[in-house]
Amino acid sequence: MNENSINIKLHNILKIGDDYPPIIMGVLNLSPESFYKGSVYEGEINLKQAALDMVKNGAKMLDLGARSTAPWSRKITIEEELDRIIPAMNVICKSVSEDIIISVDTQYSEVAIQTFDIAKKYKRKIIINDVSCFKTDPTLKDLLIDYDLPVIIMASKKIAGDLCTIPEIISELRNTISKMKERGYNKNNIIIDPGIGHWIERKTHIYDLKIIGNLSELRVLKKPVLVAISRKSFIGTTLNIPEPENRLNGTLAATAIAVFNGAHIVRTHDVDQQLLEILKMAEQLRKKSLE
Repeated sequence: MNENSINIKLHNILKIGDDYPPIIMGVLNLSPESFYKGSVYEGEINLKQAALDMVKNGAKMLDLGARSTAPWSRKITIEEELDRIIPAMNVICKSVSEDIIISVDTQYSEVAIQTFDIAKKYKRKIIINDVSCFKTDPTLKDLLIDYDLPVIIMASKKIAGDLCTIPEIISELRNTISKMKERGYNKNNIIIDPGIGHWIERKTHIYDLKIIGNLSELRVLKKPVLVAISRKSFIGTTLNIPEPENRLNGTLAATAIAVFNGAHIVRTHDVDQQLLEILKMAEQLRKKSLE
């Protein structure tokens, strides 16, 4: 194992990093406001089956989100978010094996603590996925430190995903990581996300293409990298495909390049054999290029 390798063992269960295969995080969407309607699962039976299928097809993490973070989507209250995610959390905790990490996609400490309590009841391990980098609810940071909960932080300065260039992304993530470390937070509990997507008006698809193309520059932060590329608008704009339902090929191409450039976790709506083969090929190409 190279001394410069980036590796962690999340919850002492899941090995993530340079020396391990890319991790698939399957998206379980509870938000009808989502930009991609094909990702929304309603009802206990549909949600349970989707989770089991993703795990069967290779997902090691499941990302449970009840609030759309698309800038144009309807804003919901914390109470609405809880009404959606609490029943779903119970379903997932009861349905999938204990070696699957459950990611809770939320920006709010109240949602984080209630889902944590459910996970604790079932003796399950979770990670919090905060796309705002603690900008929406600064108290979420305190909760994570107090409970020693792992986190995925997406590069954001004022609002979710508002950073357009790799230097901006590195600067903001480094600042957040440094503040967490100063408070004694476990450095192996942090995973970073560059924030790919059309989060603000000035962030055109060109910025997203450049972020993916230069993803390896994030290695200076010495943290595992998650990419959330699946069916996003930059793919639609690049390929002139307006409907997310038709963006699978573009998603797979961008995902392969992201993994080649160092992504360790792929957050995706589509977990199947095709994705597994693409990830393995990209991983092997990357390894051979470094020899």
